[in-house]
Amino acid sequence: RVLFRSAHAWTIAEQLSLPEVFNYVKDEGHFFLWQFILYPFAKLHLYPYAMQILNWLFCTAAVIIMWKKAPFHYVIKILITFSYPLFMCYSIIARCYSVGILLLFVLAALFEDKLKYPKTYALILILCANSSLLALFGAIPLGLIFIYELIKKSNLTKFNLIITCILLFLGAFLVSYQVLNVGQWETTVAHRTLHISVKIFRSAFVRDRLAVNLILLCIFAIPIFRYFKENKNSLIFISVSYFFFLVLAMGVYGCFFWHTYFFYVLLVVAFWICGCKEIDENIQRNAFISFGLITVLLILNPPELSKYQYIYNSNTLSIIKFIEQDEVLSKANFVQNGGNYYEIVPYLHNKTFKMRNYCSLKENTDYNLLNISDNKFCANENAMWQAKLHPDTLKALIDDNTYTFILNRTLETKGNFVEIKQNGYTFLFKKYKDFNRHSFWKIEVK
Repeated sequence: RVLFRSAHAWTIAEQLSLPEVFNYVKDEGHFFLWQFILYPFAKLHLYPYAMQILNWLFCTAAVIIMWKKAPFHYVIKILITFSYPLFMCYSIIARCYSVGILLLFVLAALFEDKLKYPKTYALILILCANSSLLALFGAIPLGLIFIYELIKKSNLTKFNLIITCILLFLGAFLVSYQVLNVGQWETTVAHRTLHISVKIFRSAFVRDRLAVNLILLCIFAIPIFRYFKENKNSLIFISVSYFFFLVLAMGVYGCFFWHTYFFYVLLVVAFWICGCKEIDENIQRNAFISFGLITVLLILNPPELSKYQYIYNSNTLSIIKFIEQDEVLSKANFVQNGGNYYEIVPYLHNKTFKMRNYCSLKENTDYNLLNISDNKFCANENAMWQAKLHPDTLKALIDDNTYTFILNRTLETKGNFVEIKQNGYTFLFKKYKDFNRHSFWKIEVK
């Protein structure tokens, strides 16, 4: 399944050059490594199969490394392999996180020998930190431990030490360039701050999911306060990575389940580096209890059964097929914004109909990338809301053959005709056809 945010990542790689990709992602919210990986496949228009196969390959490679290098009992390895996060989430939902899982598992496998291969370890740390924000939360404590041991325990030559430090500095610079976007972060945090006292627990946990809340309580309480207290490396790793994760979830961005389950990945790494090449019986037993309990809870109440069904069952291809088979719509110019827009855009390079994103700052006869736009310019809603909030922008995009499709969940979509008067313009929305949960509307303006 390609979620709309992942489809947008593909569009970035498809439409921009590599320097443009690197400059763009600092405002987009996702790190450059995933777009760089997608770049050659996007230029060849291998959507969506390349993205889906890449996610499956990264997760499969991570599991293989875990089986070969992790010091877990084979029963624990089976639980991890067929756990919901690895088996049904990150390997199937085509997003950037599977790369970070692979790189974190490689770092865990090299953890005990990191001073033997400092340049290699530093390079993998850089890649991991720049794969996603979630992977960065794991790379930070591993990097701190690595730097401490370089200073205190390393017998490296001066040349190798300098090269390693340069690599680490380069990685920190790349992360800072992408993360420290002051305008975006200030806006996001300010928007959430007033509501933290009310939404703190809702934001930290997947919304309204009792089973997942219990899982996170296990992940927090068990390893930190009991199992890792005698292992400083694991305690530092789990404490620092969870701290950053909670700051993100509580103060900046309320997590969805594909974010939240990265806690599980961090837990695997924490147990892994706790014993490195050999784990004693107590840790094996504790790992078995933790992963076993999480597995049972997820089997009993997986999140996709109800609320998140849309993540696994996309109607994007059916919408495209419906448009292509309709004589009028197949030649239309669409104005859109939102999830369906992003999911459709990567398919449009060989289609007859056109789509314009009214949230784009560029004017074009075809679709454009979503830019970080001024609130006075764009409504992150359907075209009817754009007409109400930003009529001048919408009017500039309308011609004699302009259509839009809207999810049938608002009062306006119940009828066949909607008139919106704003700023001296009269927008006429005339329903053309219904299809599944959407309705197609012709737009005219007077």
